[in-house]
Amino acid sequence: MQKKHIFIYSFLILSLIVLTAFFLYNYQSKTKIKVKVYEKEEAKELTLKKADKSSDVKVDGSNNIVSESTLIENIEYNAIDATGNKFEIKAAEGKTDARNYNKLSLIGVNAKIQLLNAEIITITSDFADYNKSTVETIFKKNVKINYINHKVESEKLHLSFEDKLANITEEVIYNSGTTKMFTDNIKIDFGRKNTKIFMNKNNEKVFVKSTY
Repeated sequence: MQKKHIFIYSFLILSLIVLTAFFLYNYQSKTKIKVKVYEKEEAKELTLKKADKSSDVKVDGSNNIVSESTLIENIEYNAIDATGNKFEIKAAEGKTDARNYNKLSLIGVNAKIQLLNAEIITITSDFADYNKSTVETIFKKNVKINYINHKVESEKLHLSFEDKLANITEEVIYNSGTTKMFTDNIKIDFGRKNTKIFMNKNNEKVFVKSTY
């Protein structure tokens, strides 16, 4: 009888050791995964720093060289909000703002907006001003927006990913295949799913051309 108790006791001790080792392994694995993700982000930043092509410099009154901005190649930033909406922006080149590291001037820009339960919106432009902190972006020059069969061209797009607002201005042309529209402004509220199309002057009208 005593041997039976010793056997049961030994079995419980062994089971406890196995379970402890299992949970410890899982915890360490999860911790390693988190560290790897963080390290990848750091490595990405280091890669960007190593890819610096040149820096604009100026000389102050004391003949000291002061760095104003740094030119970086192949930039990519990703953002996701609390509800799972995603924003991705890539650029061939970017120049940092010496006064605010969060601000960049981008060249050769490609962006994607992926809202929940909606098709992907793609945006391209020659230039853009991007804020890493607020994810606010101003696309400029030769701006093209594509959403399913809807296409919009303009010279400027102010996008607030945080507020889910887009203001499209300057020589705006909307094309859906059968309908072509010329206007000064298109304001889109992605959150409320509202769109406002209007001209700058009250006496001017939006021009719409339809083909069948």
